[in-house]
Parts: sequence; C-alpha cells; structure tokens
Amino acid sequence: QYLRALWYGQELTTDEAVWQYFDTNIYAMHDMNWGPESIHIKSLYARLFYQISLANELIRRIGDSTESDLVAYKAEARFLRALAYWHAMDLFANVPFVTENDPIGAFLPPQIQRADLFDYVESELLAIENEIVPARQNEYGRADQGAVWMILAKIYLNAEVYTTTPRYSDVITY
Repeated sequence: QYLRALWYGQELTTDEAVWQYFDTNIYAMHDMNWGPESIHIKSLYARLFYQISLANELIRRIGDSTESDLVAYKAEARFLRALAYWHAMDLFANVPFVTENDPIGAFLPPQIQRADLFDYVESELLAIENEIVPARQNEYGRADQGAVWMILAKIYLNAEVYTTTPRYSDVITY
C-alpha cells in the first residue's frame, strides 16, 4: 500500500498517467482537483508515518547489538526510515518528526522544518553507508549501498528546493 499510495501521489497527479478504473477520489486526483480531504493524500501521509514507526520500533528493539546480522538489519531499518522521511520531505515539506528515542504511544511529535529534515536524512544515509550490505551483495529486493547512494543523489539533486542551497556536485559524487 505504501508504493501504491506513493504512485498515486507522484504519478496520478501528473499528465503521465491515464486512469480508467473507478475508485474513490481517483478522478479528482487525476484531474488536479484534490486537497487535504482526499482519502488518497491522507493514505499516503499515513503510510509514510506507519513506515517510520515500524522502522523506529525495529531500531529500538535491536538496540546496540553488535551481531553482524542485526547490525545489517538496523542499517536497513534506518535506510527505510530515511526513505520514508525523504518522501515526506519531498511531498509534504514540514512534517512531524520521531525517532527510536521518542516515547511510544500518543504524544504530539514536534514538526521539523524541511531543511532540518534534509540534514537528518543526509546524516542517516551517510552514517549507514558503510554499515549496510555492499552494493549488489544483498538479497534481491533488500536495500544495500547502491540504494543509499541513489537516495543521496536524489536529495542532492533537489537540495536547493529543500534547503535553498544547490548541491549538484554531490549528485555527481553519488
């Protein structure tokens, strides 16, 4: 559902997609006639933060383990959290911010500014770059260094939007 919601938000709202199947509010999105009340926008937002919550819980449970498999799993969980925060930063700008260090349960998380979230996503990806499985060495469908480099290149490509500072030379690096 995460990828479907992301596709709805990023592709269905463009002229790149043509939609023929009837579904709740799909035509409104396709016709660029949507807003915060759209179930698909709400669903995308909810999926992003559900993903972040799951990643935070796995990171919390693994803790400071030095077992090699758990270190790799923790790096992947941090990658998935960074991926979700990148999508949130890209699509919604200033969003609620929680990590594994925040309390579990109902509380109002602080809102983070887009530029600060950019810094966080970048720092997470750089921190796990050498902890995650090397590029093309992980099982099919699992994150590795290549995935980390891809997100770094993508956030650097749009860094001027996120932070007002262009980072094009970093795009070339990654």
